[in-house]
Amino acid sequence: MRFSPMVGRSVQVNSLCFTKADWKQNLANGAKANLLVFTPGAKENGNEGAKAYIENGEQQGINKGYKTSIRDEWYVIPSIKLSDALFLRRNNLYPKFVLNDAQAYTTDTMHRVFIKKGVKRKAFVVSYYNSLSFAFAEILGRNFGGGVLELMPSEVEEVYLPYREENAKLFEQVDQMVREKKTADEILDFTDKELLQKGMGFSETETKMARSIWYKLMGRRLNREILEKTTPEKTNGIKKVVSKVKQLNFFDVLKQYPENIVENATVVRSSKKKEPDVEMDKNVLISLVKNDNIERYLDQSAKIYYTGKKFPSTVALNKLFYFMPYVKQKGIRDLYLIKIARVGTRREGQPDNDPKDFRLVFEIEFVKQLFSKYQPVNLEIWHTFTDTIMGDLLEKAGQ
Repeated sequence: MRFSPMVGRSVQVNSLCFTKADWKQNLANGAKANLLVFTPGAKENGNEGAKAYIENGEQQGINKGYKTSIRDEWYVIPSIKLSDALFLRRNNLYPKFVLNDAQAYTTDTMHRVFIKKGVKRKAFVVSYYNSLSFAFAEILGRNFGGGVLELMPSEVEEVYLPYREENAKLFEQVDQMVREKKTADEILDFTDKELLQKGMGFSETETKMARSIWYKLMGRRLNREILEKTTPEKTNGIKKVVSKVKQLNFFDVLKQYPENIVENATVVRSSKKKEPDVEMDKNVLISLVKNDNIERYLDQSAKIYYTGKKFPSTVALNKLFYFMPYVKQKGIRDLYLIKIARVGTRREGQPDNDPKDFRLVFEIEFVKQLFSKYQPVNLEIWHTFTDTIMGDLLEKAGQ
């Protein structure tokens, strides 16, 4: 009988390299991070502690569970192997690929990756962190409820890696960025330039295209984060299924982003051009605006936008860039830049309001009138919001 380091949940891995220090920190945090390994015959030949532990398990009926009951000896775990790296099976924003420096065992929540002899392990792992590999992961994986992306071993094998031995020198910096909880965009801005452009000779246009593909695929997946509920309503004897998008918890967002969620550079207006260019690969949030604020949007003078008390959890907050107000019975016309997105309260604009009335606050700047007249669009979320990519929006509008 022996105890060995183990990592069993994605929240226990927050870096490119899972170290002994990380494992010890998980233990200090109260995580289940030890694997108890029994050798065959421990029930009869083990020490008194092992025998008592196994007997206690049988008294609790653990030996009658499905996985334990099909083993020759229920307490002996089959196929225990230490791998060079770990690839998380189910993921939210993007799949994690982690070097197993702690020599930890894992559960089936992670795939064990064995790196061939002669391949530099750090170079191999860091080579995955780029827009093209992320896009491959989206294409090859499968989607589940809550926007979860799952990749099985055969699918992970097909993910393109721009591997070069020289990539190893990037490992520590990217590891530190992940540990500091830098956004995916901040990480990819660095790695795309180093891995794809400098390393593989990609042009800036090709790199942006890879990022745009990942954005689009990931955005579609996360926008499926719905709870389907059957209602008593029936149509021709068939139960009607309604989709309910989960509501964002502003307190959780405030904990994650105590300052600003995003900060986007102000619009640069060239003297040679009448209007600034529109970036086609950027996210645009369309939102219905209330009648009490409508004049500011009609005359294009709006500087700030407060969401309602409810905001959909499917919107990728760290991708917020453009904002378009939807005027009731008219549609959309004007494009604004979200200079800053943060958690605030409605009291900022109306002092009599509850100071605990949290919501998202967008500090916005008028960019241009995108359409000559108002264009009707479908508000896909709660008949209030639509979250899309600028290029897709213009394509649908026939621009």
